[in-house]
Amino acid sequence: MKPAEITARVVGTYELPGEAVFPESIGVDAATGDAYAGSLADGTLYRLTTDGQAELWAAGGQDGRGSVAGVKVDDRGRLWAAGGYDGTLRVYDLSTRELLARLDTGAQPSLVNDIAFGPRGDAYVTDSLDPALFVVRDELAALERWTDLAAGGVPWPAGLNFNGLVLTADRRALVACQTNLGRFWRIDLASRKVGEVALAGGPLEHCDGLAISGSTLYVAVNARNLVAVADLADDGSAGRVIRRLRSDAFAFPTAVAVSDRRLLVVNGQLDQMGGQPRLPFTVAVVAIPETW
Repeated sequence: MKPAEITARVVGTYELPGEAVFPESIGVDAATGDAYAGSLADGTLYRLTTDGQAELWAAGGQDGRGSVAGVKVDDRGRLWAAGGYDGTLRVYDLSTRELLARLDTGAQPSLVNDIAFGPRGDAYVTDSLDPALFVVRDELAALERWTDLAAGGVPWPAGLNFNGLVLTADRRALVACQTNLGRFWRIDLASRKVGEVALAGGPLEHCDGLAISGSTLYVAVNARNLVAVADLADDGSAGRVIRRLRSDAFAFPTAVAVSDRRLLVVNGQLDQMGGQPRLPFTVAVVAIPETW
């Protein structure tokens, strides 16, 4: 069955201050409902408040932070910011804004891209140029190589590979998207075995950031200017794309996050880096209906 094409119902917009923001990711603080986004261009971090305001949280260049890809917030009140091509990951205390750790993959080329938290609080990290998943334990001591994706059977062509990452509904595995091939992969947390997700309606080339709510997986598909919605098995082994959300408010969407009955869609405009981006840079707020 062909996925339904639906016009997203945009109910709000966050406007990010700055003329060259190029936001890449977003993470929601479950304790407050505030969201945080980062600039791929200069490393600025923004807070998006529940009353619809977007404000500077940390200036670009602070702590040597020149670029931010993935942004996530854990249940310990810490903000995690992936450093993109410099191969780093920074962790901040949300209440004090103190830098708690700066970690490095120790390898180049590197593109530290996205973060997902396991059931024990460990942070798992994708690197789009390095065929490995990394892990950071609670003591924040190191960005450790956790599993070899190429050895697990994942093809690794040139370009951007593993990108968005989420924990499955049963909390026993991770699911990652592979941007250049549009394929999705399941990584078992206990065995570290890797297997391809049987995704009907795929592949989704140009897949970028992911968000999950129950059995529903949301996929930012940047160059296609849409958000794909899929039903995903609780263990992440299989799924089906059921809807494609489109809107004139989308502009090369690079990330999504779920906040209550709202979907936050980051308009990265990375296709306009060095060009003429549409100002202001925005995060669109899309209503998630009770029933589609």
